Amino acid sequence: MKPDIPTNTGLPAKSTDTSSSGSATSTLFSHIGKIYLLPVHLSSDKYEIWVNTLKAHGAEITHELADAQIVLANLGNPQRTEMELRRRDALQIAEISVLQLNWAQQSLSAGTLVDRGEFILYSNPRRPLQHIKGEATKRTRRTSTPKDSTADSDSSSTAKSTAPRKRARRSSVTIRNLDPIYHKKNSCERPHPLICKNEELSSILKKIRHIRELMSNNISVRAYSSAIASIRSYPYQIENAKEISKLAGCGGKVVKLVDEYLKTGAIESETKILDEPDMQAVERLYNIWGVGGKTAFEWYNKYGWQNVEDVKEHGWSELSKAQKAGVMHYNEFSMVLTHSQVRFIADQIQQHAQAIFPGAQSVVCGSYRRGAQTHSDVDIVLSVPSDEPGIHLVLLESLVKSLQQANLISDVLSISSVDSDRQRKGSLLDLALVVWSTIPTPEDTLKHYRVDIICVDWAIVGCAVVGWTGGTTFERDIRIRAKEIGLKCSSSGIFDRRTGKLVDTSAETIAAAERRVFEVLRLPYFPPDLRNTG
Repeated sequence: MKPDIPTNTGLPAKSTDTSSSGSATSTLFSHIGKIYLLPVHLSSDKYEIWVNTLKAHGAEITHELADAQIVLANLGNPQRTEMELRRRDALQIAEISVLQLNWAQQSLSAGTLVDRGEFILYSNPRRPLQHIKGEATKRTRRTSTPKDSTADSDSSSTAKSTAPRKRARRSSVTIRNLDPIYHKKNSCERPHPLICKNEELSSILKKIRHIRELMSNNISVRAYSSAIASIRSYPYQIENAKEISKLAGCGGKVVKLVDEYLKTGAIESETKILDEPDMQAVERLYNIWGVGGKTAFEWYNKYGWQNVEDVKEHGWSELSKAQKAGVMHYNEFSMVLTHSQVRFIADQIQQHAQAIFPGAQSVVCGSYRRGAQTHSDVDIVLSVPSDEPGIHLVLLESLVKSLQQANLISDVLSISSVDSDRQRKGSLLDLALVVWSTIPTPEDTLKHYRVDIICVDWAIVGCAVVGWTGGTTFERDIRIRAKEIGLKCSSSGIFDRRTGKLVDTSAETIAAAERRVFEVLRLPYFPPDLRNTG
């Protein structure tokens, strides 16, 4: 795969054509349709020089991407190209081909249109890219055909032979009178219920996103996350794939997948890869706590490891402390916690915290707070209503020791204030990753769970609770929203990007402080059970 870096295109090269009339080069790009020059990785000066050069050689330049037959981009990575098209809602354009700007550069140098093959960055699959020379590209308007027409049939396509599950609904696009809130770009501006109208479809798309995560394709992970959030927010059951085409993140690729789902009840074109032995091995490695998709993929491809036993036998000495815990407690960490188990652990932590600081308060965050009934771990935020600086650091250190003495923590994997190489005295958040252990009884054996204990300064408790509640896409878009209005937002507080100063989000209660965060970000407040972006 080509690296995601700009091509070496700088300024246009002069044509080597020596024709006295110059007619060949003056009409070099005049018969290939409208050209859109993508401004990415081009300074304003270089962009203008390229536009003028292309025009001088006969190009018809358009500043509307939807009108272009050819897009020229100073990019080298097809995935980055697709992302730029998605950002501009251009993936659904039927007739579009994206070429590296080097194609135009080399054509100018040669004095003739060079073959496009090696310069292709993106081509709509419905319109195969062809080498067109000396003949104008023409758009053809699609005409409707009778329902019994066989014009759409394709004997080589297995998808066409599958009996459509909801064919009757596909005769026309359902026009929904949506509240403008559902067209908001950022998911933090829309409600996302725990159970949505398209729950089955959402689950399948999350499976596809998981495949991209196993393949360490972060761009696709983010793209699918946006689409999933929009579909989970959509207040109607989807009857025709095209009705979601205007939702944030739901470009041509997603519409095509949803169309497959509506026809067949599945998206096997994407999900069948999970059944392959290679991918199952990568997933087993990925399920080790502390191992991401990139590491799991590397372990499998580089070392041939296929399961936790291989890692323990051949790679134990190279593992981080967290990964060693993930190997040791692989089966236990793979089991889900019930709502009542999470509540029990949180109550134990709260009791120990109040014994240290009687005014200490806590909030159980994560999927628990969003209303789910099963969980992979426990996330709990604690704070003490006080203006005394550094009290949260004292609380965390004392709390961890107290829980260890009570045999409730078997291992401390990380404490941010201790593990950091830099001084964190000014940090308003301290985090401990621990292995929680139950006290064995005659009826039960010792069990271990993952627990994150987050202690924060009272001044940022609202930010911490919002950040650790999730969902992941909701939090990502909160950061995007903050940037749009000149702020920087994280679990550690909201800061003015220009001055670096902490923005006041303090309040008398944790609930009020959380609402204050939404006010500062100029967002509508959504309770936790409406933040399930998936």
